[in-house]
Amino acid sequence: MIGKAKSCVGGFSIFNYVIDDAKGIEILRNNLCGETPIELFQEMKIMQNLNQKATNKLISMILSPHVEDGEKLSLTQLQTMTNEFLKELEIDVENSQFIAFFHTEKRHRHIHILFNRVAENGKLLKDNHIGKLAQWAAHRVAKKNGLISAKQIRIDKIVETEQIQSGFKSLRKELYLKHLNVMAAKPKTMEKYLSEMLKQGVSFIPTINKQGILQGFRVRDMESHTEMKASEAHRNMGLKILLDSGLFFQDKNFDLSNAMVEINKFNIQKVQEETIIAEKRNTNFPSQNIFAFSPNIVDHTEDELKRKRKKKFRR
Repeated sequence: MIGKAKSCVGGFSIFNYVIDDAKGIEILRNNLCGETPIELFQEMKIMQNLNQKATNKLISMILSPHVEDGEKLSLTQLQTMTNEFLKELEIDVENSQFIAFFHTEKRHRHIHILFNRVAENGKLLKDNHIGKLAQWAAHRVAKKNGLISAKQIRIDKIVETEQIQSGFKSLRKELYLKHLNVMAAKPKTMEKYLSEMLKQGVSFIPTINKQGILQGFRVRDMESHTEMKASEAHRNMGLKILLDSGLFFQDKNFDLSNAMVEINKFNIQKVQEETIIAEKRNTNFPSQNIFAFSPNIVDHTEDELKRKRKKKFRR
């Protein structure tokens, strides 16, 4: 059920539109005896002339039940609903002047109410926030009569959205904690990082653009099957920041953008230099070469040593 209301000038045209036997039937009226649209308009005009200051002297309302409800409501139920709707708007239904007409020409049936704002003493009914008040009035009438409320549907959707967002926020936090756990083990390569994240129940899905370049990754929680951008889970899980942190692709499984290729090369060279320095100092640095399993990566260690010897000799 939807409730609408607004103040208007209240000319003859609105009476002619609402009060039409070809469109439906009259279901309720109060303090009116006219039969035709012009007679009802003129009758309300008499009372409206008691107030010469106001411009909008009529309130046009629509009470629209859900399509399914509208098809099964009886005349008595429609009259009761209309009265309850007006009372919810704090309208004196005994002394006010109004007429309610039920339009049935369309499947979505609805009630039009033409209400005279001017009382017998010439005072106006307040119309502050009348539109919002009508929405809530219709909601309360629907709840009272066990009918479908548009307002309740919107409320339920908002609650559902909030619950989804709350769960989404919790999942993002969980994914980031798994990322931190993997990074704490200090993986050197992207392949190692992705493999360890998979063990944590998080798979990374490559996002490839039209040029065949790796743009980034989407992450999927294997338990809930929820998927999102890696950077959406946390900015530090984005591809560029992972490379900036020192990780690099050991195998050429993906084509990278020029900028990322440079970062990848820099990270590879940095690890190579650290390996050489560690071996020279006979530290506990693992002797196993992380590049040994990657036929696609050229080992420049020997070339680097020759370059440094030449440089030292020149000095």
